[in-house]
Amino acid sequence: MLNYKFRKMKLFKNAVYVLGLLLLSITTSCNNDDDISGIIGGLDFVIADLNAEGNKIGVLPSTVPGDNRIVYTVDFGAVADDTDMFQTSGPMVSYTYPDESVTYTITVTAALPGRADVSIAKEHTVIFATEPDPTDPVESNLIFDDFEGNGNIDTWFGDGIILNTSLANPHSESINTSATVLEYVDDGSGAYANLRFDTTPNFDLSVDNTFTIKIYVPSSSITGAQPNQISLKLQDGTSGEPWTTQTEIIKTVVLDEWQELTFDFANDEYINWETITDAPTDRTDLNRVVLQLNSENNSDSVTAYIDDFSYGSGSVPGPTAAYADDDFEGDGISTWFADGVIMNTSFANPYSEGINTSATVLEYIDDGSGAYANVRFDVDPNFDMSEDNKFTLKIYVPSSSITGSQTNQISLKLQDNTSGEPWTTQTEIIKTLVLDEWQELTFDFANDDYINWATVTDAPTDRADLSRVVFQLNGENNSDAVTAYIDDITYHD
Repeated sequence: MLNYKFRKMKLFKNAVYVLGLLLLSITTSCNNDDDISGIIGGLDFVIADLNAEGNKIGVLPSTVPGDNRIVYTVDFGAVADDTDMFQTSGPMVSYTYPDESVTYTITVTAALPGRADVSIAKEHTVIFATEPDPTDPVESNLIFDDFEGNGNIDTWFGDGIILNTSLANPHSESINTSATVLEYVDDGSGAYANLRFDTTPNFDLSVDNTFTIKIYVPSSSITGAQPNQISLKLQDGTSGEPWTTQTEIIKTVVLDEWQELTFDFANDEYINWETITDAPTDRTDLNRVVLQLNSENNSDSVTAYIDDFSYGSGSVPGPTAAYADDDFEGDGISTWFADGVIMNTSFANPYSEGINTSATVLEYIDDGSGAYANVRFDVDPNFDMSEDNKFTLKIYVPSSSITGSQTNQISLKLQDNTSGEPWTTQTEIIKTLVLDEWQELTFDFANDDYINWATVTDAPTDRADLSRVVFQLNGENNSDAVTAYIDDITYHD
């Protein structure tokens, strides 16, 4: 009797086991067909313009969930073959269309082994911009130099002078508070001391005939009895004796203050070389500018500071903060560097919520192996901290990424990238972080508490040597781990 009951129970357990296998098989079969609402659900993509002309397009695909298991094929729809098709597991891919305005159909297909492919298509119209930028020196015939790195005069030459085209402005006041100027030092050893540059194409003085500069001459620099003046001379730089092709305008200089002078070759009194009879506005052979302090053929000394040279039509663009901005959507800082950090500058935003729903961000992974982990970029020209001294960014730090006991913080450091030991030039601001949410932080080097390197005594706003930005999570010299997502970096006043 006992044996019968045991056999009956065993048969019952076997039946339950077989039923369980059947149910599992049915469930698995249903999941294999559950594509849209399951593994490749919510397929979508974002289209972004990546250049000023409007024909370089970026596509960032996404699904729910976006966990890098899915392979996307992006077909930009421009040609019949597959040369405009790209595969990605999530980062943005880009394509440059022909230089014309046309509507294209962009198709993204999501694929996962064992699942049916899913596709979505959108139309995108390329509006190719062909109008020239009015501030583009090439298009607007503008020749200028502000000595902040924004000019288009390639090379200045000094004859008998000591020349510095990037001197910290020693008289930052009145009409000229810019960071850097050109220094012109005539120590009296050059009888025909001058400053010059050549240009291509030649000047068209029938259309544009005025030159403008700012100048400061300290009275303490002058020796001798020469007149306080500056001469602007135009010459044919291809001539074997270019001074014999010369036309010039002389202006009186007021000492110990910045002044702006305009040399108008259509209306001012000019002096031609004795063999020249044509008016400057009738000539097409002039391609050299010569600037000369005090006068010709003397051994007197004079120092001058020159800034904001300009000639031609169009607007002179002043120093801009845009060169230190990045939204990580393909139009920002050209080169980022990582020290001890796993970095991705085009990472699909894993927390598209709150104050930041943008498509892509910078991913910063410090796995603890780099004691001084950081990310950084350099700029040219240097920052003008007297004018623009704030940096703003958005950041998200997931608490699950953190190990160790470091402070939840981010440091923004400014350094001189030309130094052999740039950290010894450093000034920094540290901000505390809130975890698990997007937050916007501003680092204000005019008003926030900053920390200078031990040997640095100047305030950040008094410095003109800073050209590197460094971001560092948690702190210095540790092996703790942290991951951060950074977006929308701006440099501003």
